[in-house]
Amino acid sequence: MKGKISWLLICVGILFHHSSLLAQAKISFDKNIHDFGEIQESDGDAEVVFEFTNTGNKPLSLTSVKASCGCTTPDWSTEDVAPNKKGYINVKYSTKNRPGVFSKTISVRTNGVPQVLVLTIKGNVIARPKGPKDWYPMEVGNLRFKTTHFVFNNIKNTAKDTLSSIIYNQGKSPIELYIDQIKVPSHVKVWSNKTTVAVKDTVILYLSYDASLKTDYGYIFEYFQIPTSDINQPKKRINISAHIKEDFSAVANKKEEWPKSSFDKRKHDFGVMKALDKASTKFTITNDGKSTLLIRKVKASCGCTATKPNKTELAPGESTTLDVTFTAGNYNRSVTKSITVITNDPDHPENTLQISADVKSAEE
Repeated sequence: MKGKISWLLICVGILFHHSSLLAQAKISFDKNIHDFGEIQESDGDAEVVFEFTNTGNKPLSLTSVKASCGCTTPDWSTEDVAPNKKGYINVKYSTKNRPGVFSKTISVRTNGVPQVLVLTIKGNVIARPKGPKDWYPMEVGNLRFKTTHFVFNNIKNTAKDTLSSIIYNQGKSPIELYIDQIKVPSHVKVWSNKTTVAVKDTVILYLSYDASLKTDYGYIFEYFQIPTSDINQPKKRINISAHIKEDFSAVANKKEEWPKSSFDKRKHDFGVMKALDKASTKFTITNDGKSTLLIRKVKASCGCTATKPNKTELAPGESTTLDVTFTAGNYNRSVTKSITVITNDPDHPENTLQISADVKSAEE
């Protein structure tokens, strides 16, 4: 009798285990590939919905839906899909500035069968005709600019350079540029080939930058405004940035005489700080070279960090300290700020120091 009961319990257990294995979600798509064919870039995003059914006997959930690139954006059913019910994955493909044939995949993970599957979208984007909005992308009132930011990268402190931009009039009447009224510093000169921008016509704007007159180092940002007769935003802002580097050509063959900057540390961690608190540290700078080390400039990455070198000229073997005070903002996270030290050391003219802190809000 006991033997029969034992066998019966074993059989019940096997059946229960077998039935539990059969209880599972199963995802079935109407299609796994969608071909858009030829689509026009000018029509905007291409969109398709992949519908699926839970053909299993257990609720189905999508645990992850990821596209192969940022140009493809999926949206999907976030609630569990009951057996025999339908769900969806909506896929958008951004056609903007992406002419040509494309094939993208979307990886889908589920709690059912299959656990991983791949959807595919493909097609051919027909490029839209190009026009003034493409050629002159910066819009300021009725004028469009090829650029409103003149960038002078790695310009030597003894050099002068000239860049240009194109201005296009998209308005309905001519626009005057009052070039003679522009206010710029002495190291900047601005002129144009014409002072009147006719309708649907262009003017070339020139800007020269004389770094020898700027007498500064490192990254510099400035701006000015062009007065115009445009009734829609008459003043046009123009930005200028330059990265001025020292010209060491005169001492290139005298390496044994160079100054040499060294730092006792490159990083300092203040540890845990309360929001809005202040903390200070020091960096020691030593001249290990053979001639005077000049600290040209010290600049922090934000206004929350104050820096001040005790001396800016160091004889060979001499040291100084750089006092750094950090004011924690109203953060609630880890914060890292940088300090750039520019010297006349030809080997390492620009040095980056870092300070960090784990700032906790006052509520914690």
